Formats: sequence, structure tokens, C-alpha cells
Amino acid sequence: MLEFVTPADAREQLRIDSDADDRWLVIWIPAVSASVAAWLKQEWRLYVLLRDSSGEVVRDSSGIPLPALDSDDLPILHPSVIAATLLELASQYRYREGEGDNVVPADAGHGYVLSRAATAQLAPLRRTTVA
Repeated sequence: MLEFVTPADAREQLRIDSDADDRWLVIWIPAVSASVAAWLKQEWRLYVLLRDSSGEVVRDSSGIPLPALDSDDLPILHPSVIAATLLELASQYRYREGEGDNVVPADAGHGYVLSRAATAQLAPLRRTTVA
């Protein structure tokens, strides 16, 4: 299950200082993380990319960029992915009934997955698609 932030990160972002919302965090951290991943469409876009000594992105045999790894050999999440996850958690926490930043305008059609703030944070990482 995807979890781009820890419960401690979420608690700090949401300024939660009791355990009253622990169940909410257990449900929403993986849900929001999955939505962030889905919005980016391609898994490699979640990560800081591995670069060679000349600064070029390193790719596998299929041409897919490889993520940079941390000291535990785990892929390093892009800071924008972490930020967008925290922004979306804050929006969902504040507007639990779908109001506020989570309202999809009637003329916007379907396809909204994330709030405006989270979408803006991730926009530079996503490949543009045309229907």
C-alpha cells in the first residue's frame, strides 16, 4: 500500500495533537497517496531521478527513467509528491464533506482527483496528455 507521508508528518501538517483522528489518518494517508500516484500516471514521476556524471537521466533497457536510491536502497520520493500529499490531506481534513477547495465546478467536467493546491504542486511532474 502506498504511503508517501508518515502519520507523524500528517499530524504535524494538520496540527493534530491527540489520537482522536488516528483512524482517519489510517484511511486517508494511503488513499491520498494512491490518488497522487494516479494523477501523475507514471510511477517513475513520483521519484527523484537518477542522473549520471554528466547530469543525464539514467534509464533502464525499456527507456524508463530510474529513481535515485537512498542509503537503504529505497527510491527517493520527489519533494513535490510529499508536499502534494500533505496539501491534499489538509484539504480533505478541513473539507470532509467535499466543500471548499474540493468543490469541482460544474463546467469543469469530471476527472478531478486532487484539490487545486495539490494539483498545482504536481503539475510540473506530470506529462501533458491530450484527449
